[in-house]
Amino acid sequence: MLQRRTLQIVEDSPSQITPLFWVRFGLAVVANACTILLFGWREAAFAEPLLVRTQAGALGLDLILTAIVVARASGRGGRLKALGVAGGAAAAIELIALPLGLVASWAIPLGGAVVLGIRFLRIYLRVVRSTLPPPLLLLLSFALLIVAGTLSLMLPAATPEDSPINAVDALFTATSAVCVTGLAVRDTGTEFTRLGQVIILGLVQLGGLGIVVFGAIFVVLFGRSLGLRAAQTVAGAAGEAASTPASLRRLVLFIASATLVTELVAATALYFFWPAATNWTGEPPDFDHAGERAFHAVFYSINAFNNAGFVTAPAGLQGLRFHWTSHVIIAGLIVMGGIGYPVLDDLRRVLTAKCRGVRLESGRLVRLSLHTKMALTTSAALYLVGFAMIYLSEQVQTLESARASIADAHFMSITARSAGFETVSTATLGPLARFTLIALMFIGGSPGSTAGGAKTIAFAVLVLAEWATINGRAHAQAFKRTLPEEMIRKAATFVTLHLLLVVTITGALTITEARGGTFSLEPLLFEAVSACSTVGLSLNVTPTLTSEGRLVVVAGMFLGRVGLLATLIGIVAVARDRRSRYTYPTEGVLIS
Repeated sequence: MLQRRTLQIVEDSPSQITPLFWVRFGLAVVANACTILLFGWREAAFAEPLLVRTQAGALGLDLILTAIVVARASGRGGRLKALGVAGGAAAAIELIALPLGLVASWAIPLGGAVVLGIRFLRIYLRVVRSTLPPPLLLLLSFALLIVAGTLSLMLPAATPEDSPINAVDALFTATSAVCVTGLAVRDTGTEFTRLGQVIILGLVQLGGLGIVVFGAIFVVLFGRSLGLRAAQTVAGAAGEAASTPASLRRLVLFIASATLVTELVAATALYFFWPAATNWTGEPPDFDHAGERAFHAVFYSINAFNNAGFVTAPAGLQGLRFHWTSHVIIAGLIVMGGIGYPVLDDLRRVLTAKCRGVRLESGRLVRLSLHTKMALTTSAALYLVGFAMIYLSEQVQTLESARASIADAHFMSITARSAGFETVSTATLGPLARFTLIALMFIGGSPGSTAGGAKTIAFAVLVLAEWATINGRAHAQAFKRTLPEEMIRKAATFVTLHLLLVVTITGALTITEARGGTFSLEPLLFEAVSACSTVGLSLNVTPTLTSEGRLVVVAGMFLGRVGLLATLIGIVAVARDRRSRYTYPTEGVLIS
């Protein structure tokens, strides 16, 4: 009997949720509540010594319970399980963070936050393994993150004392950050404190990284039901790269490492190569000392790679319109984040094999996948078309110099695909350039990326299907491969759903903004496309939206980032589970 009771309290896997776990989870909540009360208010809501002692007491009791679990475990194997050795890296990190958080609870209360995050992750993984439908789980995950971000931004210390934030603006900012959009109703650099900016940065990183990590998890957990290749365009993982739990771990590790390494390298380059504050056009970020410069470099690096558009300088990148860091580092980050992790992983695999002189892997020729070829080709074609149209617009309609036209066309053609940065004010561009931006924003980036939009692959598939129809071919082809009819139907579904969302949000904005009577259709359409495609560009409409209009844009950002993905996954699942065993007679209709 004692042995059975001992085994019941040992937490040896993320899915095992015992009463003792809930006690320890509650203690972690208490410790972090004290942290929020200490640092979330300009003046501590309670006496600071009381909060520090309460936090230390909760972490100390948690540590004591851990020691009791270890003491009651039988045998070396039981003690190892109790210590978390068998529970993976998360358990080990938790055991390290707990005593460190106790020691440093009075100064840097990060240990308790790490412990709470890991325990919340265990609960989340338990929910993932339940029978909850994957689309619903995805929606709830992002909705919960948005709610947490909204509450965090409403902390008094997150905004200046003379400029508190209301609930609607906090919800708008949190949604824009989680959905990596970049639309802002408040200036990020001046109307948020450093705490508020850190919260926004964390939401951008979790939102950008989380969407593809969730996609990879869903492919592996539910791939056998959906079909890997059918789920590839909506899950964000390469088909063969995530066919087993082991390959999932490799893919998720690549996603995390590629993100962190790229952002770190780019932030370092920005730190050293950004010009001095006196060389910025307009008001620059706060570069008073090295720490401030490093923060801004990290902020811009994370936002660029995740295709978000939050900036800490009032003029954004317009202050560096002609500086090479904007056109090489920032633009390069946007491209890497927008082409998708499946493409990056495929390029890494092929380049590694080439360097090693390996031509065959598992009996197959090492070469780029069709997905990678189509994503790269479509992205390059869209960039060239966008560059040409914007350059022509600036030369003919706004009469810019050739140097300015080339610089603006290069950067804006890249950023319009899903990032909200701008080296020139969008409102000053000519009509042709604005029309081009709307088209590029609608198409967006590639599947499995941090970008939004209807996606390059869906657009390319439809174009190839149209070309096949025009040439009288029975099947669409790309790079000497035949595209399945099922893929064409799904591409049409995705593009149609995205178009329907844009039309709905535009119509809603024409109603909510009718009271002011100052907006024509073009800026509202531009705002709707930007929100639904999670881009972040605006014709100076966002800050002047009514409260109702801001809620409409919130719905557009959320559904554009998560809703269509979840909907398509649900359609695939329903189509598989309810596949008809019979067919009706065929009869055609008039098309044209």
